[in-house]
Amino acid sequence: MTTDQTQLYLLACHTDEKLLGSVLLYRLPEVKIDTAWKKLREEYRGITGSKANLPYSGLLTVLRAIGYTSATLYPTSKTHPPKFLATTRPIDRDDLHAAITLWEQALLQTPADSFTFQHPSQIADLIAGTTPEEVQLWDQITRTPACIDAPGWVWTAASWTIAEKLSAQTWTIDGKTVTFRRDLANCLQVWDRKLLWSNTWLAARGETLDDIADTDEDDTDSAWKTVTRYATLRLDVMMKSHPGLSHPVAVVQPSVSRLSNTLRNARTAWFEPRDAKGPLLNLDLGGYGDYTHLNHTTRLALDAWIRLHGEHVFPRDKDDEFLAPSALDLSGPPGKLRALLPFAVSYPVGRGVGMYSQRELARHVSTVLDQPLVKCVQVAGRRPFGNRRTTVEGRDTVLWDDENLPQIIAASGCRKLRILALYKSQAMRTRMQLLLAYHFNRPDLAATGIGENKPVSLNEHVEVLFQPAPELLAHGEYHDQRPALVRQLHGLDAPEDTRLLALCETAYDPKAWSRQRRASKKTGSTVVNPDTLDAKHRVNSELARHRVLAQFLTLYKPGRRNPRKKDRELTTDLELLGLELQGHHRGHMAIADLSRVAGLVHPRLTKALSSGPNGLKEPLVHVGLHLRQQRGERRIATEEPKLMWTLVALVPHGPYWRTLAYLPAEHAGPGTWLDYAPANYHFRARPLPEGRRRDELLPRHIDRALYELGGHADPVQGYVMYVSGGEARSIWPLLANKNLGETPDTAGQINKRPALPGFTLAPDQRPRAVVRVTSGSKDVARPALIERLRRIPEYDEPVTEEGKLATGLFQMAEADQTFILCNLPHQFTGGARYARAGEFCTRWGSSDPKEQAETWYSHTATEITVLHHPADQALLTYGLTAARLCDHALHWEHRTQYPAPVHLGIQMDKNHPEYRRTVNNADGDDEAET
Repeated sequence: MTTDQTQLYLLACHTDEKLLGSVLLYRLPEVKIDTAWKKLREEYRGITGSKANLPYSGLLTVLRAIGYTSATLYPTSKTHPPKFLATTRPIDRDDLHAAITLWEQALLQTPADSFTFQHPSQIADLIAGTTPEEVQLWDQITRTPACIDAPGWVWTAASWTIAEKLSAQTWTIDGKTVTFRRDLANCLQVWDRKLLWSNTWLAARGETLDDIADTDEDDTDSAWKTVTRYATLRLDVMMKSHPGLSHPVAVVQPSVSRLSNTLRNARTAWFEPRDAKGPLLNLDLGGYGDYTHLNHTTRLALDAWIRLHGEHVFPRDKDDEFLAPSALDLSGPPGKLRALLPFAVSYPVGRGVGMYSQRELARHVSTVLDQPLVKCVQVAGRRPFGNRRTTVEGRDTVLWDDENLPQIIAASGCRKLRILALYKSQAMRTRMQLLLAYHFNRPDLAATGIGENKPVSLNEHVEVLFQPAPELLAHGEYHDQRPALVRQLHGLDAPEDTRLLALCETAYDPKAWSRQRRASKKTGSTVVNPDTLDAKHRVNSELARHRVLAQFLTLYKPGRRNPRKKDRELTTDLELLGLELQGHHRGHMAIADLSRVAGLVHPRLTKALSSGPNGLKEPLVHVGLHLRQQRGERRIATEEPKLMWTLVALVPHGPYWRTLAYLPAEHAGPGTWLDYAPANYHFRARPLPEGRRRDELLPRHIDRALYELGGHADPVQGYVMYVSGGEARSIWPLLANKNLGETPDTAGQINKRPALPGFTLAPDQRPRAVVRVTSGSKDVARPALIERLRRIPEYDEPVTEEGKLATGLFQMAEADQTFILCNLPHQFTGGARYARAGEFCTRWGSSDPKEQAETWYSHTATEITVLHHPADQALLTYGLTAARLCDHALHWEHRTQYPAPVHLGIQMDKNHPEYRRTVNNADGDDEAET
C-alpha cells in the first residue's frame, strides 16, 4: 500500500553562528555620554520647541550610508539615552566624528553657510574616541526553554548581514541575471532599469491608439493611456524569532512594488548615490501635493550626508524646505530617484510575484545563505470540506433551505427576522427585490413584485418591508435631520421577539472620493471632504439606536470582469433568477452579512469541529479576542487614541450554536454579555472608546468578562481562547515569543503581569486552552516549496516528488506547538483566465500585457500557536480546531483569515460608524462599501 506525506518549506531559513557573524560595539563611558546626550536634547528642544526625543535615526542613516554598514544606537528612549553604538563594519574615525558634528548642527538648525567640521561636539569626541570591541551576534541571543530573545539592535544588525549576503549573489531565473540592490532599511530591490517590469494602460487593456482615436477625450485626458509604468521586485529581509526554535530564522518577504511617476503625495522613495557599490538612501516624505517634503529626520540625515559626500540630492535654494517642483516629476524611465506609488489605485502592472517566483526564490535564498529552509510536516491531512458553507450561484442553500431554520434563529436569541429594505433609486429597489427573492427561494416575488410600507413574508420566519428613503440615504451636510427621518420609517415597531435588520442603498465611488479626499487636505482648499457628507455612517448609527442593524449596498455596475453565462440547461425559476443575478457578488455578500449580524450559526459547525480522530469531541465554548488601537485624526491634535477590543463567544446550544458578544462598560458601570445582534446595535450606537494598549486595567477587564461568561455557559465543560496575535503580544507576557516556556506563578502572573487572558481567574475558571493566531503579517513566513514523500512497499527509501499546491495543516518540524495553515487564495481557485498567473513562470518570463496587469496569487499562511492546553490532550487537537474555525466560515464561502469567533469580533469592529473615517492607515479606499 502506497502512503503519502506532504512537506512544506517556508520562505525562511535557519541560521547559525557563522552566518550571523560579528559586530563592533562602541561602548561609551556612561556618565559622560549620558550628560552629553541630555545636554544636546535640551538644546534641541529649546531651539525647535519640540518635546520629542532626539531624532537618532537621522544620525544612524548617515552612519550606515558612509560606512556601508549596519549602525544602531542602544537604548534610545527618553529616559535612557544611548550607551553604545553597534556597527557591522568599522567606520573611519574621522568620518564618524564628522558625521556626528554635521548631524548635530543640522538638528540645531545651524544656517547652511555656517556648517563646519570644527563644530565642538562632546558626543562626537566620545564616540569617535572609543575603540570598538568585536562581539559575536550569536552570543547576544538569550535562549529560553521554548524560544529566544535579543535586544533590538541584534535583530537589526543580523538582518543587515543577511541582506548583504543576498545582495552579493546574482539570481539566474527565466533567462535573466538578477542583482539585488540593498538599501539602508535592510530591504533589497531590483534597481537595474532593464529588469524592471513595465506596461502601459493600452497594453493592459488590450487596446491600441486606434481604439481611442474617436473618443471625446482631449489629448491631456487620454495621454496617460500611452504612458509606460514601471514596477520592481522588492525583498524585505528580517531576522525573526520563532516559537519552539532555539535560534533565529531569516525571513524573506517578496513583493511587487509599483513605481510612481511623481513625488507628489509619496511616502517612500530612494536615491542612488554616485558610488554604485553603496546602499540606496531611504527617503521618508510627508505632506500632500506640491507640499510634499522630506520629513524632519530624513532632512537632518541628508544635510549631514551631502556635506560629507559633496553630492546634491535636490537643489539647495530658498525653497529648500520643500522638494523643488522639478524633483516632483519622475516621468519617463526610472533614474537615480525613485518613489513608491502612494495610493492603492488601478495600475497596469499587477501585484504579487506568483507561486513559481516564490519557489525559485526560496531555493536561491537557501543556496546563498547555505542554510536549510524551515520545514513543516502535514499532520492532519486534508480538512473535511464537506462541512463547509457552500453556495450555488451565490446563494446559501444550506442555511436558508434547512428544515431547522426556526431552531437556528431561536438559538440566536429571537423568533423572527424583519428586513427593512431602504432604497433611494428604482434601480436599487429592483436589485434588492431580486436578491431577496432569490436567496429566500421566492422567485414568485421577483415576478409579481413586493409591495411597499408593509411586511411581506419571505418564509415563515423572515419578512421584508420595502420603503423609499431618499432623504435619509442621500449624502449631504444635513446630518441633524437624519434622526427625525429614521423615526419616520415604517416597521420599527416590531414585536420584542423580532430582530430588525436593514438593507440600505448607498452611493460610493472609491476613485472619485479618493481624489476629492486628497484635494480637501490641501492648504487653503475649498473642496469638502466627502467623508463629512457621507450618509452611511450617520444612518448606520441612527438605525442602531432603534435596534436596527444596517448593511449597505452600492448600485451594481456591469463591467468587463463579470463572469460569462454558463452554457447549461436551466430548469427552474430559481435557477433562471440566479442566472439573472450572476456577477452580483456584493449583493450576495450583503445578504450573507445580514445573516452574520443576525447571529445565525448553522449546526454544521459541530460536525466540522468533531470530525476525524483529532477532532474536538467536547462541547466547549469558543471565545475570540480581537484588539485594535486606533489613533485619532492627525489634524485633531487633542483627540485621544481609541482602543477597540471585542470578545465573541460561540456557545453550544444543544445541537445548535448561540453567538454572544461582550459589551464593555460605557462609563463606570459593568459590562455585559449579549446576543451578537443586540451587542452590535448597542456598540454601533456608541462612540469608539478612548484608551491605549498599555492601560493596566485592560487585562483585568477582559478577565472579568471571561468570568461572567460562565453564567451563559453552565452546561459546557470549559472554553478555548483564540487571540489575534498582532496587536495583543505586548499585553500578556506569554503571547510574546521571548517569554514562551516560562511558567506562571500560582496567581497566573509573570513579572506581576497576567500571563495570558483569563489567567487571573481561579484555575477552574481559566481557559481550557489558549491559541494565538497570526495572519496577514510579515512575521509569518510564506509557503514556498512543497514536497510529497511517497512510501512504496517495494522500495526501501521514500520517493520524493515536487508538489505545486498544498492546502492543509502543517506542524513545524522542530516546534511541536506551532502549526501553519497553508491556504490558496479564493481567486486562485476561481475560473478567471489569469487566476493562476505566475504558477509556472516569473513576471520576466511573461510577455502577455494583460497577464502582467493582473494580480499574481500564491500560497498564504496562518500561524497557529498553542500556548496553553490540558496536559492529557494533544496539541494537535487545539491546533486543528483553530484551523477548522478558519476553514469553515460561518457566512462566507471559502475561508476566513482568523478563527470564526475572532473574525466575528473583527467584523463587529469594522461595522462601527467611526471605523472607516478615523482609522489611521492608507486603506481608506480598500474599505469600500459592500
